[in-house]
Amino acid sequence: MKIVVLGGAGAMGQVIVRDLLEFGHEKEITIADFNISKAEAMVQDFSRKGLALVTVGGGGKSAGQNKLTAAFADITNKSQLVSVLQGAQIVINSGPYIFNVAVMEAALEAGCHYIDLGGLFHTTRKQLELHERFLQKGLLAILGMGAAPGMTNIMAAAGAEQLDTVESIDIAVGCIEFIKTAHPLLPPYALDTLLDEYTLEPMVFEDGKFEARRPMSGEIALDLPHPVGKCAAILTLHSEVATLPLSYKSKGIRKVTFRLGLPEELHKALKFLVDLGFGRTDALPPELGNANPRKVLAHLIGRIETPTEDPNDSEVVRVDIVGKKAGNKKLVRMETTVLAHKEWKVSCGALDTGVPPSIVAHMLARGDIKQRGVLAPELCVPIQPFFDELAKRDIFMRQITEEFLSP
Repeated sequence: MKIVVLGGAGAMGQVIVRDLLEFGHEKEITIADFNISKAEAMVQDFSRKGLALVTVGGGGKSAGQNKLTAAFADITNKSQLVSVLQGAQIVINSGPYIFNVAVMEAALEAGCHYIDLGGLFHTTRKQLELHERFLQKGLLAILGMGAAPGMTNIMAAAGAEQLDTVESIDIAVGCIEFIKTAHPLLPPYALDTLLDEYTLEPMVFEDGKFEARRPMSGEIALDLPHPVGKCAAILTLHSEVATLPLSYKSKGIRKVTFRLGLPEELHKALKFLVDLGFGRTDALPPELGNANPRKVLAHLIGRIETPTEDPNDSEVVRVDIVGKKAGNKKLVRMETTVLAHKEWKVSCGALDTGVPPSIVAHMLARGDIKQRGVLAPELCVPIQPFFDELAKRDIFMRQITEEFLSP
């Protein structure tokens, strides 16, 4: 079984690779990245840790060991990307979401299954249009298989299967950072994605139809379990809103929302910068070099030394599913608390984003997922086996239910 992790040298890609190596053997894993030197350094590092066998000159590998290689990949060059994917059974795309459709096209040509981390609603909807082509090739593309989307979709499925009808699904992620740093803005994930969430109009599914809202609107106060506690969460553009209304249309769903609650200082810094215009992608005047404000911001952030402390943060992922069972109204709340991984030295967000696609790749490789086409996680990932695998990584799911005894 050969698995290619595209963008494997990035923050999320590294966690995906680590999990693939730690939980499973007899695989050939390729870290495919534009930054080939970083990918090669990862290969050597994992080899020194005894997690993989590095072969030289086409040599074989010992039984029970993973083979790990690095490959240059240009996500903007289809023919080059297809060549990297040739012979692979699965590609996990952890690159920028704006290239998701292009990577899917390459996966179709190379003949491999596809998994990504999400498409921020609009890209996800474009990806869904490739369903028949994947179906015809006998391939599966799973859209949005990180934490949110991904884990959240399967949490929604766990609640929805307990209800005869589904009225609403409300998703919220709240975070806390324990390390105090002088760094003015340290993005927890890709800066472009973060700025898109703060500048693009969030979509909601309200009264049975999709509607746009103002950026950074819809703020609510969340009271989440320890250690996150109270935090403010705003509507942001997310893939769950694109797929859950379609998946549960037959159950009468009328409302789907997604809210993000970043640490207060980070939220204030992002809002300030976005209000100043640093989230814009249109070019500045020629006398200012034609760069866009967002690239200027990324460059300035890159000039600041990154803190060396090991990650120490936490987030709570909550999905509230409301509907009816036997005629009575019922709330099913699915929730998990995720902590930074001390041994791997990765943040909670990187952990619960990188682990799910690895779990699902294992399921797909073993034949536990039979569906084909282009599907959201809620339609194809086995719920309890997925939760059991999360528990092996110390990510434990809990359920709280409230049932009204009268209609």
